[in-house]
Amino acid sequence: MTIRLVLGRFPPVIDKDTVLQGALTDIDLQRELLVQRLGVLPGNIVTLLDAEATVSKILTAVQEHLVNQAQPGDTVLFHFSGLGSQASFLDKSTVTALPTLVAADSRWPEDETPVVQDLFVENLSQLLANLRGVKVLTVIDASPAPFSTVQRGNFRVRSRPAVSNGAWRSLGETPLTQPTQAWPSLTANWPGMLLQPCLDGALALEGNWPGFSAGLFTYALTQQIWMSMPAQRQQWFMHRVDRKLSAWTGGEQSSQVFGKTSTKRPGIPLLSGRLPQPAADGVLQSVDPVNQSAIVWLGGLPSILLPYSELGLRLQPLPRLPGLLSVPDSILSVKEVDGLRAKVTLTNAQALSAGVPVIEVERRLPKEIALTLALDPALERIERVDATSALAGMSHISTIAPGERAADCLFGKSRSLLQLSELSTDLDSTTAGGAKTTSESDVIPPGYGLFTPNASLIAGTTAEEEEAVKTAVTRLMGTLHSLLAVKMLRLTLNPVSSRLPVRLVLETQAPNSQLLWLEETLRSRQLSSTDLSKSSIITFGSLTRNRPEKYQIRLANAGVDTVYYLLVSVIDKTRLSVYCPPLDIVEGSEQTSHAIAQESILPGDTSVKYPQMPDTSFSLSSLRTTEVFAIACTAPLFKTWKTLKTTEFRYQSDRWATVPDPLAMAQALLQDLNQASAQLQENENTDLPPEHVLALRSAAWATLSL
Repeated sequence: MTIRLVLGRFPPVIDKDTVLQGALTDIDLQRELLVQRLGVLPGNIVTLLDAEATVSKILTAVQEHLVNQAQPGDTVLFHFSGLGSQASFLDKSTVTALPTLVAADSRWPEDETPVVQDLFVENLSQLLANLRGVKVLTVIDASPAPFSTVQRGNFRVRSRPAVSNGAWRSLGETPLTQPTQAWPSLTANWPGMLLQPCLDGALALEGNWPGFSAGLFTYALTQQIWMSMPAQRQQWFMHRVDRKLSAWTGGEQSSQVFGKTSTKRPGIPLLSGRLPQPAADGVLQSVDPVNQSAIVWLGGLPSILLPYSELGLRLQPLPRLPGLLSVPDSILSVKEVDGLRAKVTLTNAQALSAGVPVIEVERRLPKEIALTLALDPALERIERVDATSALAGMSHISTIAPGERAADCLFGKSRSLLQLSELSTDLDSTTAGGAKTTSESDVIPPGYGLFTPNASLIAGTTAEEEEAVKTAVTRLMGTLHSLLAVKMLRLTLNPVSSRLPVRLVLETQAPNSQLLWLEETLRSRQLSSTDLSKSSIITFGSLTRNRPEKYQIRLANAGVDTVYYLLVSVIDKTRLSVYCPPLDIVEGSEQTSHAIAQESILPGDTSVKYPQMPDTSFSLSSLRTTEVFAIACTAPLFKTWKTLKTTEFRYQSDRWATVPDPLAMAQALLQDLNQASAQLQENENTDLPPEHVLALRSAAWATLSL
């Protein structure tokens, strides 16, 4: 299989304030993935950057490199990262504005030359339609609709703020016709498959991570391909991309899969067939055997770990797998990080070379983890000063300006942030001719509250009346600590790196039991003979909106060794509960806490189902606002249960109990995982971490979530 690609970073030249910072990173993300994971020859990749990325050169590259050279059986990819927009014609030949992409030579139509100088998306489709017998994948990380500002919450919007209006410009060197199709009809007939991050008024967004910016969709897409097994179901793959987007933005995200073949193929074209390299967290880019050091690309590493990588994140070359040469034992310790590239020291560099995939074996986290909170840009200066002062007095809280770097949540005024977040929906409904409905900001109190990074309101955080900033901060202290606890739970997520063979399943209850979704540890299958089950023969039902089915969640241990587990339910992002074994509880008793920890076990090849009572099963409505974390560990979670078993501990129903102090529980959980990892370190005689650092070994625990 030959893969030919056109990658481009196409910056606008309309307004310096709208220039994207992350499009160049997007190209790096795609190039490293394609060359190092998928085995694409660098000569088959064409990139157009900055001034090169004119409308004419983009279309010419597609025609000459893809259409003219692709052979039957090839796979071709066109990837666009930049600004999207819309344009209409002066002659009124179209009723609605048509989707466009902003190229390097895009200009506003002038009085002397009133011509639309964007790249029409339909013209791109016309060229790609000339490919025959070829798998076509198009990725557009841009918004096809205008947005009134360049910022959405903590992110930059990949959209030009206004619609262009002018005459059609025919490009004589390419066989193109004047566009006529709006976005829905255009994407329904797209040649091959089109991946797009926008749905229901959502936008293509760009975010900041330590040392780099990137398009959220491109980063999530490439990161998921790094960790995916071959021939993965399209539904599974896109769901996992959306979960990454949702974790970054805090809101529900649904990527769009369009095209004539979007419902026919079992998976994404790039992931069909045997992949040259196995799933990995990154790859060695260069090795310095003299200084026992190397440069590693970390494109597949979970982004939430990047801020803590310099604490000594430990990696190792991927061990021997079917079809791979033997890789020598070596531990790579991260010392410096520059964007997605890390300088590491090696214990054995002599036999290592560039191109070797690497995987995480130990993540290191500070004992004091902070919640990063961005301030609403609409706050007045005195409000920002008061908020900063009040938050500075709270432990575990770090404040930043919007867009400065990745944030866990935002603090601001309800009306200003919600009205901003609704502008894209208003534009979409106006274009579609829909009636405007009552907005969320019309019914939310005008005071202060907490918001997700994409400016969606976090339920229950607004006051019924006006209040001072410092009063609001004090009122929200408990919620902020709950959000920090959830962040800590997310920092333990390791479905890819964990060595424990566990699976978390969502299914309907008997008598008509159907498997609906699952999450499982990838590396345990990749590195051992453990078979969680034949994924190829798993039959899935569907989440049906109109059927009153009852659902349950099951945690399964497919290994031979006993593991200890903790199940945590998070409702509406801030309300935490835990699932307890069936014991006679003596409240506040340390002996009871130890007993619970000892009973919370999954012996080899067993599972636990919850809820167990039919009348307390999950409903579909509650599932939509709930995330369940399942933590499995090689040692009992003594500290966690001791922290939970206070006098405020209360059962709700069917063994679920409220968490009286979510932050204390999360801190104790990290200490338990650190202790379990330390026992493995003693056996392996490895270097101990500094006193202020927690070291979590991939062989000691697994955290999955649904």
